[in-house]
Parts: sequence; structure tokens; C-alpha cells
Amino acid sequence: MTGRDGMADLEVEILRTRARKGDLDAQFDLALRYSDGLGVPESASTAFRWLERAAGEGHVEAMAALGRCYHGGLGVDIDEDAALRWYERAFDAGSDDVHLDLGQLLSAADSQVRDVARAVQILEEGWESHEDAACAGLLGELFEEELADDEAALRWLRLAADGGDTSAMVTLGYRHRFGEGVPQDLSEMLRWYRAAAADEDPTAIANLAICYQNGEGVREDEVRAYEFRERAASLGHTGSEIWLAFAMVDGTGCEPDAEAGLQLLEQLAETNSEVAHDLADRLLDGPGLEQDQEAGLKWMRKAAERGHASAITYLGVLYWYGKFVDEDRARAMEYYRQAMEFGDPYAVANVGFATMEGEGVERDVERGLTLVRSSAGRGNAHAALWLCDRYLEGAPDIERDEAEAVRVLESCIAEEEDGDVLFRLGELVLEGRGVDADPGRALKLFELASINGRDTRLERAKLRRQLRDR
Repeated sequence: MTGRDGMADLEVEILRTRARKGDLDAQFDLALRYSDGLGVPESASTAFRWLERAAGEGHVEAMAALGRCYHGGLGVDIDEDAALRWYERAFDAGSDDVHLDLGQLLSAADSQVRDVARAVQILEEGWESHEDAACAGLLGELFEEELADDEAALRWLRLAADGGDTSAMVTLGYRHRFGEGVPQDLSEMLRWYRAAAADEDPTAIANLAICYQNGEGVREDEVRAYEFRERAASLGHTGSEIWLAFAMVDGTGCEPDAEAGLQLLEQLAETNSEVAHDLADRLLDGPGLEQDQEAGLKWMRKAAERGHASAITYLGVLYWYGKFVDEDRARAMEYYRQAMEFGDPYAVANVGFATMEGEGVERDVERGLTLVRSSAGRGNAHAALWLCDRYLEGAPDIERDEAEAVRVLESCIAEEEDGDVLFRLGELVLEGRGVDADPGRALKLFELASINGRDTRLERAKLRRQLRDR
């Protein structure tokens, strides 16, 4: 045993002796050591027991920490009533750092002790008493999502961001990116993303990668995008880790290495159904990887067994058309209906189209159209564009209605910003079909379409010249 180890053991023994004699600070410090494994074996249950002793005798910090144990299930089963009780005791005793904990518990959507009005009151006090930026950030979220007061939401988000809350910075960057409640301003977007990234916020770093990937506010640079994704992934950003795996396969911003990319994707797919679905799609019918029908079907079925709706629909499509499997439309409809239970809009549309044609199911045009409309409203681009064309030109079962064509596209992009749908809506807005002609709005739609994968350079260039020459 080294001298340093011996000294550490002695410190722990002294601390334990003091704690056993009733020293509340020693009990609290010993609990923190067991929580973090500092000089003692890490043990959440032992930490909880020491916190319970200290809190029961009135140690304010231990009260707050005990509330966190009950709130998060640390060393004890989750008990929101007990968490609230200890948070409130710490709050009433003058704790400086329990406001955010109380606000989170009282405002969580699934909380059994939910009280948003009380949460707002506590969080406002947290800001007023010690300018806790995290309290201001949560207030911004509540006013935006729960209380529908965008002006108050922005005020709190700015206070939080100025106070160093990186989540608020990311939200402000996002708002400036899309002009939500503020003027669209890509310079402001970058300013907030970069400020949060400087504090190692993984979401901000991933968003900067997207900016370089799409050329938003900066010159498009796939290599820089890859570097930012690597940095975000190293900080635990799951989406960036997945992006990097596919980038290795495709050679996006790096030298292609399909073998390394495949290995990483297979590791991620073991626990991530979305990755399993996307990997299966690549193996069955996609670019970058050598086609492997057996492996592709294996991963698609794994994703479907875990309840991944898109994977279930995908299997339905394979059985419908007899691709990679024997054609079996009855089985395909079973998959579609199962995916519909999970709310997959593409399964809804597939059943709708089949119902309109009477293929594999009794023909019912009205019901089929209802399903296709529902699918479009849930973000299915294919259904939205199909309906749009028929509303524009008229069809045997659909009366011509250009305004309805616009509404269909708008409802679709409200759920999913698809490049082709944005482009089509931009065309209608530019032409004044079903809506007042508005070149400025059309330009914004074409810009969004470009961000979402549709090449609109020609349309944007023409519109910019047109707007300049006015």
C-alpha cells in the first residue's frame, strides 16, 4: 500500500468515525464518497442510508440529495411523493440549489405530482434568488410548450442563454435557423450554436456539423462536418455516432471504409432499432454496402420484432411485391395493420391505396382516400404529393381544388420537412395556385427544400434575381 493510499484510508476512517458519532457534515460527505466511489467501494444504497440519517437530523444539502435519490431511483426505488417531500423540506429550510430539481419534478409530463403553476413559481424564485440559468431555461421550455406564451418563452430563453445555459443557446440557434418567433438569421443561429459548442454541448456541435453539411450560414464543407460529428460523438451524441458510421460507408467527409462502417453499424444495431432498420435497408437495396439478402432480412426482422414501425411496414412491402421473399399479400396486410397500430403513416397509406383498388382487401374508395389523407397529414410525402396532383388536376373520386392541394402539402411538412414536398409547395406559392403568389415565401420554401435534400439552386437563383429587380 502506498503512502497516499494509506492516507486516503485514514481520511475515510476518520470521516466514518465522525459520521457514526452524529456529525451531520461527515455523514453527508461520506454519502458523497459512496455515491462516487471515492476511497470506498461505490454503493448507491450505502450513500442513500447516510443521506437519510443526515437529512432526518436537518442537514439541508442532504435533504435535497435525498430528494434526488427518490426522484432518480438512486439507491432506493423511485418514489415521486417522497422526492417532493424532501425537496420541499430542503426548499423550506433555505436550500440554494433545489429550485431546478423541484421545477423538473413538478413540470415533467409523466410526473405523478405534476403542478406546472407551482413549478413556474419555484423556477422564477430560483432565477430571482440566484440567477440560476438552468431555471430560466426550463421556464423557457414551459412557456413555449405548456403555456403557449412565445413572448415569455423567448424572454426566459434569452436570460438562460446569456447566463450560460447551453440548452437555451441551442434552442435560440434553432429558432433563428427557421425564423420561429424571431427573424430568420443564420448569423445569429451560428453565434448561439458556437457559444454552446464552446461549452462542449454535444447537440450544438452536432448542429454545427449539419450547418457545414448543408451549407447553412457557412460554406458547405463535408470534412468540417465530419470533424464536428466526431467531436459530438465523443461527447455521447448518439445521432452523430450513427451518422459517422454511414459516413464511413459512403466516404462522406472521409476516406470510405465500408468494412469499418459496417462493423460500427452492426454494433449500434444490436441496441438501436432505427440503425437496424437503416442497416437492413442498405444491405437489401442500398448503396455503399455489398448486398446481403440474408443479413438484411435478419436485421429488418430484428427491428420489426422490437416494434419498429417502419421496419414492420418494410417487411409488408417485401411480401406485397414478393421481393427477397415469396409474394404473400395476406401476410403483407398483416404487417401493414400491425404497423398502423404503431402509427406508421406509410402503412396507413399502403392500406389506403390497397383499399381504394380492392387489392388484398375489400374495395372501399371513400375509406381508402380517408386513410391516404390521414397518412399525408402525418408526414407521408408520397401520399401528400399523390393527393396534391389529384387536387390540382381533378380525378374520378377527387374534385379539383387547388387550395386543398396547398393545405395537404402544408399539413405534411408541418410533421415532416420533406424536400420534394417543400419544393412542390414552393412552386404553387410562386405560381399563386391555391394561395396568393408570394415570391419571398417561395424562396424560403426552396431554401428549406435544399436543406432537406432537393437541389433548388436554379430556382433560388432565378427568384433572387427577380426579387432584386423589383
